[in-house]
Amino acid sequence: MPKETFFNIGEAKRTLITEAFLREFALKPFDEASISEVVKQLGIAKGSVYQYFEDKLDLFLYLLKESGGAKKNYVGSIERESFPDFWVFFKALFKAGLEFDRERPLHSHFLFNLIKNLQSPTIEHLYKDMLSSSVLAFEEMVKVEIAKGLFRNDVSSEIMGFMLYKVGVSIQEQMEFKGFINPKESIFNSEPVYKDKHEHLMNMVDDYILMVKPTFDKN
Repeated sequence: MPKETFFNIGEAKRTLITEAFLREFALKPFDEASISEVVKQLGIAKGSVYQYFEDKLDLFLYLLKESGGAKKNYVGSIERESFPDFWVFFKALFKAGLEFDRERPLHSHFLFNLIKNLQSPTIEHLYKDMLSSSVLAFEEMVKVEIAKGLFRNDVSSEIMGFMLYKVGVSIQEQMEFKGFINPKESIFNSEPVYKDKHEHLMNMVDDYILMVKPTFDKN
């Protein structure tokens, strides 16, 4: 996490540095992201970055915490009990994610590129831990639905949780595969990942729900 010196500089400068590195890691995987290029753009000394962070990984983990926390402020307010069934709740999470994307585009771009970053050889050891954490969250969702008698109970929650996690990943990947979104182009244009593509995304979410709902729901 950042050193105390980072929090002693002005808020405007902290924001400038944070946003510049969010953009760099959103555009490139971890091993290709360049501190030298960013500080050159910012017009600051490279050594000053190491007065604020221990190393490149420390900087990356700070950005991950900031982006994850920012998104949680949006999706964390969506409560399962406010919806009649899981799939309406699931869809609402995507809608909250779109609001996050619109209002915090650089953080959204950083998270969109997170898996590619975590597959970089230097930090691939983090991938399994973060994947396990993400899948566990979906497993807990599944367990709640099983307890309610809404999801089938003849398949392990571990398998169902992983499948539900992959549904979310697949939707994101297919949006890019179909050309509905172009993250690199949108970040160069200082636009959100899903700018003007909200309807495309939600239609795809609906289609995926139609496909997987019968697999999860208890007959």
